Amino acid sequence: MIKGLFCGLTGLDITYYQNEYPLENQKSKTNDYRTFVGGPAANAAITYAILGGNTTLITCLGNSIIAKAIKTELLEEYNIDVIDMAADSQQLPSLSSVLVNMKKASRTIWSGQQQFYINDENIYEQMINESDFCFSDCNLPEISIGFLKKVRESEKDIVLDTGSWKPHFPECLKLADEIIASITCNPPGSDLLTFLKDTKVKNIAITDGENDTFWLESSNSGLIKVPKIQSVDTLAAGDILHGAYCYYRFHEKNSFVNALEKATLVASESVKYFGPREGVYNIKKNKF
Repeated sequence: MIKGLFCGLTGLDITYYQNEYPLENQKSKTNDYRTFVGGPAANAAITYAILGGNTTLITCLGNSIIAKAIKTELLEEYNIDVIDMAADSQQLPSLSSVLVNMKKASRTIWSGQQQFYINDENIYEQMINESDFCFSDCNLPEISIGFLKKVRESEKDIVLDTGSWKPHFPECLKLADEIIASITCNPPGSDLLTFLKDTKVKNIAITDGENDTFWLESSNSGLIKVPKIQSVDTLAAGDILHGAYCYYRFHEKNSFVNALEKATLVASESVKYFGPREGVYNIKKNKF
C-alpha cells in the first residue's frame, strides 16, 4: 500500500457554533460546541487516512494529558502512526478556539502555539525510507526544515501547503516538487505567483476559497472550477483539499490536474456539513 508521510502542526480545535459574533466584554453561550483534532498537517493526514491511505504523521505534541488524548485519537480513530518529536515535553500542544458564524458560514480562530525543543532528527531517515511521498504544511520550523532537507536527499516527492506567509517559507519552498498555496500567502516584495515561479517548482496550484483554483504545470496553466454550493462550515476545507490531493495523486496515481479536480470536490463536499470529517466520509462511501 502507498504510504504517505505528513509533517507539521497538530493540535486541538475547540469549536463553537453560533449565529453571531459575541460583543467585547460580554459572555456568550452556545449548546453546540465540539472538539476536533486539528492543524493543517493533521487534518490533511486524517483526510488521506479516511479515504484509504496508509499514514504516518511527524509532529510536536508533548506529554501533556491533552497531547496524549490527541495521539490516542489519531491512532485509534484514524489508524495514523504518530512520531512525536517533542514526546518528553510538558508544553501544551497547539490549542485553538474556533467560532463558526452559522449565518455566514465564516470562522474566527484564536490559536495558541509554542516552539518545541525536538528530539534526535535521525528518526526522519527511517520514516522517509518507508514512505512513498512526503507532505508538509511548513509550520513548526523546528522540524519542517530539517525534515524537508532529508526528504530532498532521498528524492521522494514533496508536496507543500503554504498558508499565511512565514519567514522560513523560502527555505522550504525551494525543496518542493509540488506546491498548493493559498491566495492569502503574501511573500514580501513580490506577488505570490511570481514568487512561486521563481522557486522552479514543477507543479503549482493557488487556491482562493470558493473561487476557482489556478494551476500551473510546466508551460501549461488553467483554472479548476470550484462547485457553487451553500456552505455551512468551512473549517479545515483547505487542509482537506491537501489531504485528498495527496490521496488521488499518489495513492490512485492521478495526474496533477486530475488529482486537484477530485480534491476540490472533496473539499467542497466537506463545507456542506458541520465539522471537518463528515463530508470526507461521505465521499469515501460514494466514491467518484
